[in-house]
Amino acid sequence: METHRMRLAYRDEIMRSTDVPQQISRPGPAALEQAKALLTSGSITAADGTISGVPLLGGAKIQIGVVIVSNRGHVVDAVTRIFETDLSVRSSSGTEFFANVKKARGYSNLLARALMLYGERKLLIDEEADWRIVHGELLPHELRVGAGRPGRNLPAIFELARRFVDSMYFLAVSESPEGDLDIMNAAIVLEPGEYIELRSLRDDLTLFLNGDPELGISQANFDAKSRGQFEKFVDLVGDSVKVVLVKAGQRPFLVQCHADLVPEAVALFLADALWTRGFEPDARSVVRGFPFHLDLADQIARNLFRGADFRNFVESRLMTIDVEQGLFDLDPRRTRA
Repeated sequence: METHRMRLAYRDEIMRSTDVPQQISRPGPAALEQAKALLTSGSITAADGTISGVPLLGGAKIQIGVVIVSNRGHVVDAVTRIFETDLSVRSSSGTEFFANVKKARGYSNLLARALMLYGERKLLIDEEADWRIVHGELLPHELRVGAGRPGRNLPAIFELARRFVDSMYFLAVSESPEGDLDIMNAAIVLEPGEYIELRSLRDDLTLFLNGDPELGISQANFDAKSRGQFEKFVDLVGDSVKVVLVKAGQRPFLVQCHADLVPEAVALFLADALWTRGFEPDARSVVRGFPFHLDLADQIARNLFRGADFRNFVESRLMTIDVEQGLFDLDPRRTRA
């Protein structure tokens, strides 16, 4: 109750003493009607994925499932892609191999998630569509750091992000701005169906690159070459993408979209999150106002690519290779009675 009371007080303080009220906008009727028309007669494509990992002594076996959901008018199609790979290291000797395994374990989770996020975005941009919707930021943390190997991975990651920016018609939707408590609290000034432009992608990436000691944010750990590549990318696309706070129902979301299409992007977000479920863009009684296409892709991914099924598959393969090898690699908790 105290948190709620203080949030209301915070709203009053913002509304009285800042210019935030003048920055609040709402998509116009024309933009909303255009968004509804796209959902009934256009082509909207969204992507989401899931990852299942089985840790082994010599690395890890992972399965990445990506689901592409597309509407063509009143018809919704789903396309699935499965990637299986080993997160291990190649070496010329046994001693070198296990020495490298120790190093690889430090970034294996980061690399696995980066593979999933890159795969989602790559498959999505390759799909023909009027608009594309991706789950999470356009450049999530795992991709910003180059998946732990910036010198090797950043050029391809930047090229992929540029393709989205060049296409213009995209939404990158984050369910919660992690660690950004000020934004979550400030969102109370918004009424359902309203939005406010917070900053540019340049602001986000510059903060990530240079850090901020006052905020407790360390600068990115890049060498000179990778830092130069990052700065060039920021100069190229940083001002072309806006970070927008949108309130659908009772919940705020962060949306990244092209700077020239903010009202259209917000209108599509609201229409997909609310109108497709039978609500108007300013509905207050909605518990979860999140894009239908992303929710559908997520549900399909979680049902088709179950982690337990993949784990059982890997364990059975290990046992067919050699019983002793299989028991050696398995998590001991899996052999409990």
